[in-house]
Amino acid sequence: MKYLLLFLLVFSVSLSVSGQHKQIVKPRKAPAMPYPFSMGVISNGLLFVSGQVGTDPQTSKVVSGGVEAETAQTIQNIKSILEDAGASLDDVVSVTVYLSNMDDFAKMNTVYKQFFKEGAYPARTTIGVAKLVFGASVEMTMTAAMPQGKK
Repeated sequence: MKYLLLFLLVFSVSLSVSGQHKQIVKPRKAPAMPYPFSMGVISNGLLFVSGQVGTDPQTSKVVSGGVEAETAQTIQNIKSILEDAGASLDDVVSVTVYLSNMDDFAKMNTVYKQFFKEGAYPARTTIGVAKLVFGASVEMTMTAAMPQGKK
């Protein structure tokens, strides 16, 4: 019981907003960002993960190796947020991908599909943008349905 309380104290803050319960996820392994947003928010049984780029959790710098390396690191960063909230990539229901170069779509897609079960992919939208934070090639946001008992 004391570990559960410690986890709730250290890694999440519960707020009541307009009658809705909102829990802020403060992940342990994802890169720290000094900006005014939460890495993840749980509300009404859904986990909303803020946009993530392929930054190394140790240095907070975008990994080298192009869109493939960035895609893998981006999903790893999101996976850490999901796990700290009690969910997994299997629980993801929707993904939005932002690419600074739509010519990288096939390369991103090759890496992306390695993280999800074939035939059970989440809904997804891919959008081409002019520029991403830190000069990244790819950014993703995901929404997951929280497993029963973890809401």
